[in-house]
Amino acid sequence: MAGEWIKMRLDLASDPGVNRIRKATGIDADAIVGKLHRLWSWADVHTTDGIASGVDIEWLDEFTGAVGFAEGMILAGWLECDTNYLRFLNFDRHNGLSAKRRCTQKTRVERSRAQSVTVAALQNAHTLRTDCAPEKRREEKNKKNTNTAPSGSRSAPDSISWDSVEGWHGITDADRDAWATAYPAAGLTTELAKAGEWLRSNPTKAKRTNWRKFVTGWLSRCQDGGGTRTGGTQQAPPTPQAKRRYWRDKYTRNMTDDEFRLAEQSSAEVKSLAAALEVR
Repeated sequence: MAGEWIKMRLDLASDPGVNRIRKATGIDADAIVGKLHRLWSWADVHTTDGIASGVDIEWLDEFTGAVGFAEGMILAGWLECDTNYLRFLNFDRHNGLSAKRRCTQKTRVERSRAQSVTVAALQNAHTLRTDCAPEKRREEKNKKNTNTAPSGSRSAPDSISWDSVEGWHGITDADRDAWATAYPAAGLTTELAKAGEWLRSNPTKAKRTNWRKFVTGWLSRCQDGGGTRTGGTQQAPPTPQAKRRYWRDKYTRNMTDDEFRLAEQSSAEVKSLAAALEVR
């Protein structure tokens, strides 16, 4: 099917994030790229927004077959982990229907530009072959061209648009990078989704010609208001490895690694004391 693919950068193997994973796992860059493709493909199939519930870093290491792979992705800034979910950062840049739509549109535009360049080159070659008129005719032609504004002087319409069925169109990776720099406190994926829902709730406001101005105004107000908030509070940074809690079946509750080791030590001491009492 047409949707069964994901975007992969040509320079991924030389990305500093891959080097961080290599240091955490000890495997080579080519193997890491293959495991990333397998992992991101799984996320593209089983999630819609890059958030996978019911899995943790232990599952990810087992899925990729490399201990430390999840920790390396966290250090690379590609993953957030909690006790009961994984979040693939910047998921909508390369995965999901919107990313694939942007990629397809970009490819179509590049092909169209290439065809335009080819047609223009053929027209110029034809002009050179047939331009055998006297010098006076050439001067008249040049004068006419001087008085005519070039066709490229008109500003092209902005590619960004929105509709109530498919949402946003035409937002490029360059747009997202520029907005992330200008409005660092605004979560782009969340704010674009909120803006889309607001437009659906206010259909009379959805008839616009300059959607870029609408988006930047929305993000600017979010930035000035303190940034994107989740559950009434600003989103907290990822929990450090030492403080992450995991479900321990042996004790039927969530415990950090330090709490688990302390419980195991206490259990061993109790067993040792019980054995000593039986001997007496």
